[in-house]
Amino acid sequence: MKLHFRRVLFKLSGELLGSRQGPVDRGALSFFAQEVATARDAGAQLALVVGGGNIVRGSALQDMPLTAGHTMGMLGTLINGVALREALQVRGIPCILQSSLSCPGVADPVDPWRAREALAQGQVVVFAGGTGNPYVTTDTAAVIRALSVEAQALLKGSKVAGLYEADPLKSQEARPIPRLSHREYLARGLKAMDEAAVAIAGEHNLPIVVFKADETGALLLALKGKVGSLIA
Repeated sequence: MKLHFRRVLFKLSGELLGSRQGPVDRGALSFFAQEVATARDAGAQLALVVGGGNIVRGSALQDMPLTAGHTMGMLGTLINGVALREALQVRGIPCILQSSLSCPGVADPVDPWRAREALAQGQVVVFAGGTGNPYVTTDTAAVIRALSVEAQALLKGSKVAGLYEADPLKSQEARPIPRLSHREYLARGLKAMDEAAVAIAGEHNLPIVVFKADETGALLLALKGKVGSLIA
């Protein structure tokens, strides 16, 4: 079966990389590295934006100025980016790490032209550091990076199977929403993705697939348009 999307931005929640064993879990890293490897072997060109919620969620830090808290959160994404790069390279997957926060010797600066060139050559590109600015979520960073590398879609990996009319973790009666437009998403006030991110994606006709990413083969199925909810 052919891929529905060939070049994508995979937004990976930082929470999916942590476990009770620690904020950066070796098993989780290995799992997602294998998911990326499988998708790449199928012909996909993959860029990733990783969150930092497993390290620190800056907006939730009490008694911390938001600018400092958000900066800490962005640094958390850089830690995850370094870990993901290592996990991918262990599998022989060529990978580059670009960060919007300057960190010479650890990550290259964000460079859309270099990133597009790397994707065309079969390398995986990991983006860290969010947008480099406080008060902006990594969801928004993911949309911006997706547009900058000319991705055909943004795949938002989460812990739930897609979009629902209510929180499925709190209500077993929550009904799934298989498809809706960017405007409909915003009008309903759904919370699976940041509103600013969805608004920017809508302005540029960027499809978003929200899917459960922590199941074997889920990323490849999302690339084939077989799982998750579609915002388009």
